[in-house]
Amino acid sequence: MNQEARTESRRRGVSLGRIAGIEIHIDPSWLVIFGLVLWSMSAVYLPSQVPGAAVPATWLAGLCATALFFASLVVHELAHAVVARHEGIPVGDITLFLFGGVSRIEQEPANPRVELQVAVVGPLTSFALAALFGLAARALRTDSPTLRVAVLSYLGWINAALAVFNLIPGLPLDGGRVLRAIAWWRTGSLRRATKLAANLGRGFALGLMGLGVLQIFAGSLVGGLWLVFIGLFLRSVAGAGYQELLLRSALEGVDVDEVMVRAAVCVAPDLSLRELVDEHLLRDGMRSYPVCDGDDVLGVVSLSQLAAVPHAELEKQRVRDVMTPVAPELCVEPTDSFLSALRKLAVGPHRLLLVMRDGHLAGILTRGSVQRVLEVRRALGYGDEASADSVAGSPAIRV
Repeated sequence: MNQEARTESRRRGVSLGRIAGIEIHIDPSWLVIFGLVLWSMSAVYLPSQVPGAAVPATWLAGLCATALFFASLVVHELAHAVVARHEGIPVGDITLFLFGGVSRIEQEPANPRVELQVAVVGPLTSFALAALFGLAARALRTDSPTLRVAVLSYLGWINAALAVFNLIPGLPLDGGRVLRAIAWWRTGSLRRATKLAANLGRGFALGLMGLGVLQIFAGSLVGGLWLVFIGLFLRSVAGAGYQELLLRSALEGVDVDEVMVRAAVCVAPDLSLRELVDEHLLRDGMRSYPVCDGDDVLGVVSLSQLAAVPHAELEKQRVRDVMTPVAPELCVEPTDSFLSALRKLAVGPHRLLLVMRDGHLAGILTRGSVQRVLEVRRALGYGDEASADSVAGSPAIRV
């Protein structure tokens, strides 16, 4: 596994495989919420619903309930992803993390109708799951409470709550997407619609944070902190969604050839790491370099790779010993769009892409290119609100 693959794996978490052609990942932070839900189900909720149930049976039922709850989140996100792909929108993967699920939908819908369809299918799916679990609980209900009925009733309630929460009209929630679709249809401006939905999302997030603070003062420390953390997350994502749209607008129609650095500084593969530090990293102000042997491009070396090398080894080891060999993930062509190159640049560890023309190095593309392009476009009156901080090709995030 090369360096890019390892970095990408760490960034998106552990893969669980593919469903309907879409890869499912678990972020390490997901283990926190999984443990909390498991504990609350097994130690609090189920014992209160089924008094006298054996402890091992209660924990086994709690484990099943927790697993089915997160499976419901995956189904919710899959609904978004499948509809998006049906409408021709690329979908990268789905990741479960601390605050729920994320569908990596890689571009904006083409029109309000597509936006509405992609947004509304998630809550509708959760409502359908709530009805399914609720009907199953009713069919199995007996005179005496049982663990399986308690689990099914909980899953029905939690899916209904998830659907209602997601319908709140503010980005990044599905209700915010629905609102944006309606505002987009009414105004004809995706930018105005996104700004409206993002502002409402930030307002809701602030309200959630305020409610959390009140709960903390009322003595509910854990519940209050949880609301504050969720509010902080929603507020940051709502703002990022609007900034990403502005960035897309500012960079629309820009090709890699227009912004790449043509006079790229290359380093030789036999250069010692100490020479790399002294002659390049400390002088040029760059963090990554192409590695070239004459006209042949061999790979990329970056400061982050040197950080793992013991200080005493810098004299002994050569650039070729630590470099990342050339791979498709490191390369773009001059005719590629700048936005598509940014998505590739965002997931790599080197902050650099090789621009290749007919097998030869034509230039390099760095994250610093974004700031330079935005400054020029802003000076010319394009995308004057766009921020370079929104680079990284961040996906549309749905919770």
